[in-house]
Amino acid sequence: MAYASGGLIQATDFNGLAQTTAYTPSTNTGGNVAWVWGTGFGNTGYGQDQSLIASVSSTNTVTATQWAGLIYTINKALAHQNATTIGGGPLGANINVVTGATITYFANVASAVTLLNNIPGKLGYYAQGSTTTGTNFPSTISAAGSTTALSYSTTRTVTFASGDAARYFFNAGGRITHAMTGTNNNGTARSQDFLQMFASNIASSYIQSNLSVGKTGSGGGNVVTSASLGYYSLTTSLQTLANVNPSGQAYSYSNDWARVQVKTSAPGGSAGDNGAVITFQLDAASPAQTNSNFNDAVNVTVNSRIDITPPETTYLTSSWGTITIT
Repeated sequence: MAYASGGLIQATDFNGLAQTTAYTPSTNTGGNVAWVWGTGFGNTGYGQDQSLIASVSSTNTVTATQWAGLIYTINKALAHQNATTIGGGPLGANINVVTGATITYFANVASAVTLLNNIPGKLGYYAQGSTTTGTNFPSTISAAGSTTALSYSTTRTVTFASGDAARYFFNAGGRITHAMTGTNNNGTARSQDFLQMFASNIASSYIQSNLSVGKTGSGGGNVVTSASLGYYSLTTSLQTLANVNPSGQAYSYSNDWARVQVKTSAPGGSAGDNGAVITFQLDAASPAQTNSNFNDAVNVTVNSRIDITPPETTYLTSSWGTITIT
């Protein structure tokens, strides 16, 4: 018989919840604990250890230890997703399932497993880890008198150990932020226009699993931003997170612009990853200025920085591993 109050927990009940229930990604129905807790596929899967939910042979009795391990794992996943745990157990507690005792029946075990596998729950999280602020990567934008066209481009890359490592990071709530600061080295109004575009108008951009923010800064002219370039929406071609023109300075060089774009590498695994290498590209340009009132020299140092905000590790272990920034 299926798992029910007063009944015997059978191997098929356990396995259906833990490992073997069919899953239909297009409708987000079904699913099992291993699908979201373990490897999964695409935007499902945290890459966590599955030893407590290993399948039980059809000829064997489900032990108290095995049932406790299943509930413990479900509760840790629920807690990570900021959902109510079964039996109210804190930190995925095993709700006192011990050998020789009658196991309390919980009507919401099956529904909890379905909840774990559904959007938005499976991409939700109760908290993120502490942000590691990256090292500034300085580069100088300069032009003497700006009587010739000015162009500038630099890239920063974020490399995961594998496509699956990237999946686990983003599926569990990780965030990558590209941030910019800078210095006006010569004090001209035009340098200030450039500096404002980078450090104030754009300031920073970030991506997560299913969302992004084009920019955290304010102002700028002809602003273009994207809030939909999450990890799974990236392609191997550059897409714009933010693009701005200068505004608000003593002189407005309206044809100048600054832009942050992002792309991913080609998928490298068999579990639906979207690449292991994410590249941010920062570009800027200015046409030649022939009017002597608008040909200030430009000399600006732009600091490009990558900050990593990992998933929480109260309920999860760091399955995403080491992240390399260049």
